[in-house]
Amino acid sequence: MIPIQYIHQKNNKNLILFVHGFTGGIDTWGTDKESFPSMLIEEEVISSSYDLMCVNYYSKIVEFYIPRVAGKSFLRMFGLGKSATPKNIGIAELGEFLKSIVEFYCSPYKNVIIVAHSMGGLVTKSFLLNNKTESKKVKLFLSLAVPHNGTDWARLGEALSKNHPQLIDLKPLSKTLNGINTKWIHNQVEMPKTIYFYGQYDEVVSVESAIAYENAEPTKVACNDDHFSITKPSSKDSLVYIAVKKYLVDFIVNFQSENDMLVKPFKDEGQLDHEIFVLKLLVADVHKTLVHNAKSTFFNAEYMRKFLIHQSIGIEELTALYSKIEHLYSIAFGKILGGTIKDSNDLVTEIHQNILDEDKAFLKSTIPLIDAYHKTGMLHQLANDLEKDVWWAKVNSINDLQCLREAMKEDD
Repeated sequence: MIPIQYIHQKNNKNLILFVHGFTGGIDTWGTDKESFPSMLIEEEVISSSYDLMCVNYYSKIVEFYIPRVAGKSFLRMFGLGKSATPKNIGIAELGEFLKSIVEFYCSPYKNVIIVAHSMGGLVTKSFLLNNKTESKKVKLFLSLAVPHNGTDWARLGEALSKNHPQLIDLKPLSKTLNGINTKWIHNQVEMPKTIYFYGQYDEVVSVESAIAYENAEPTKVACNDDHFSITKPSSKDSLVYIAVKKYLVDFIVNFQSENDMLVKPFKDEGQLDHEIFVLKLLVADVHKTLVHNAKSTFFNAEYMRKFLIHQSIGIEELTALYSKIEHLYSIAFGKILGGTIKDSNDLVTEIHQNILDEDKAFLKSTIPLIDAYHKTGMLHQLANDLEKDVWWAKVNSINDLQCLREAMKEDD
């Protein structure tokens, strides 16, 4: 059994890790054609910020045990078996397995978000509580119909499979669950933010069990789902899908550190060559290094603006920032008019430096995703609008842009 399966791998800094429950697997999250993970990566913000991975572990109601003689597998004794026979193991051991997954497969990632269903949530909690070093990487835990206080269904399951370690652990008041719940309360401060999703039509896990005991009021989301549909949203209008998406996007907006802003690498393949802001730089004979920097910052500012508008976040503050950046530009442009700044290269350098100097003062923003790099790009967004009088030389005009465009067409 392959322990992990990537759904989306783009070397992002953040990872969404899906952990299935009892008797589950990759099909817990949907089908090959449409699944919870595949729906999420259709969202630009999520696909560009997260990789997505599913964890696989062995969990069956009834096992087929190969006979053992003198402690050895019957088949292995005759050289017919080449690998260990899978078997059901308890929640604590599965927690150690998840620890290994995070330690070795998730090492490239800065932040891990765990989305866990049913028993997978208990496996997650066991891992978080017993492996403090690796668990620091986990910043958010989305608990989907997890039986934190056990499920009576486990008692019925025992009738099919006696001494099943996972069913024993899943029973209400089991030794394993009591230990996890006690530790969870005592270590609340060190645990990641947890959101409890429960199905209002769930006949496997009750509402009371789906929400763990916490020292403060838990954050919970009621979904019009049963125990299995909660992991298979029927559409992007499904409540569980909208809520999970919101928490994933909110993490990118609110929990990224100041040194981990939403900055994307820009590969110049000529896609911005005919934009107005580039033409304005070219007619002013600005050096190609400054032009490339302007393209890169513009590209990131465009991404940031679309992201914020799409999520309806900080629109008024963003508008105010544009006005302040335009004000800084006007002051710098006055210097070229007065002769203090000698040419267009110095003007571009001056205003870029002013934005950097004022990033935490005049241009201070409460939106975590915006830093001086984005604000520099916002300047060139202003220059990209002909209604904004943002130029890099005293004598440039719209006619100069038109002439340059004609010349570029002839070169093409």
